[in-house]
Amino acid sequence: MTTRDYLCIDAYLGDMVGARALASAFEIGLIDRMLEAPSDLAAVQADVQIDAAGLDLLLGMLRAHRVLDGDDLRLSADFMAALAYRDLLEAKLQFANLVAPDFLHLFTALLMAPQQFKEQARLFNLFSYQRCFEATPDNLAQTARWMRLTTALTKYEAQACLSEHDFSGYRRMLDVGGNSGEFALRACRAHPGLQATVFDLPLVCDIGRAHLASAPEAARISFVKAPIEPVALPAGHDLVTFKSMLHDWPDAEMATFLRRAHAALTPGGTLMIFERGQLQIDAGQLGYGQLPLMLFFRSYRAPQAYCAQLQSLEFDDITVRQVQLDMPFILITAVKRA
Repeated sequence: MTTRDYLCIDAYLGDMVGARALASAFEIGLIDRMLEAPSDLAAVQADVQIDAAGLDLLLGMLRAHRVLDGDDLRLSADFMAALAYRDLLEAKLQFANLVAPDFLHLFTALLMAPQQFKEQARLFNLFSYQRCFEATPDNLAQTARWMRLTTALTKYEAQACLSEHDFSGYRRMLDVGGNSGEFALRACRAHPGLQATVFDLPLVCDIGRAHLASAPEAARISFVKAPIEPVALPAGHDLVTFKSMLHDWPDAEMATFLRRAHAALTPGGTLMIFERGQLQIDAGQLGYGQLPLMLFFRSYRAPQAYCAQLQSLEFDDITVRQVQLDMPFILITAVKRA
């Protein structure tokens, strides 16, 4: 297996009709039923409690979407391979279905009136960071909802980052905006000598601790809650990482984060940015599963925007690599001058 094998799920996220049918098949338990011992049509219909007409329509759509193998009640070999990444597949289906109305009803606003889009879109109601401070049941549920998606994405994207950069020489890592700790977990799992600190919003840290509680590496990963007002980042780290975080912030705030990261690094330490790059629309590239990422298209920067800030902070050895996943990523590393 390679670090990009998970991209096979995109074959089932390309068009809205097929993806919606697949999401329903997961929701009603049809996929799980078909993973069990083979059975006849009547038994499947009874088990998932759907009428014959509904089942016939859904099965036809799944066959057209290459989820089923011919006329049999059998999942295709290609779809079985994609099920190895079921957590990500289901997360991307749920996220695309959630924000599809934003695309259908507000795409013109996205193009012509970005502030209006931001005020009306489901997307920005979901990613409501101001709800990540007070531990109410509603705030916890809302935060956990979007963290399920970001955690699933990071679980697989982290492997590509780890394959592109050697983490073996680091001892103390600070992951700024580290979310559930999934990126830190993957780094610590690959490198037993590494200890990590995740710096994020209070409820994100609470949910992150619970997410890592059963992992053997949890003892090497700590969480620091960010207050409402900006403060200095925890100091004394030889690696500071920003994974899919800086695009959330305007240029001025992005520059502030990089200055704070510079102060948190030990001399000779490394700053790393692993971010989605600017959207590239090629023939057939943009599938239904990429709708949520496309709606953020104004937020993705060219690498030069980050490099200019790093140069102003007098970082040395600034390197930029392109990493192609479901969309272009940029991997930037820079060394704090000793």
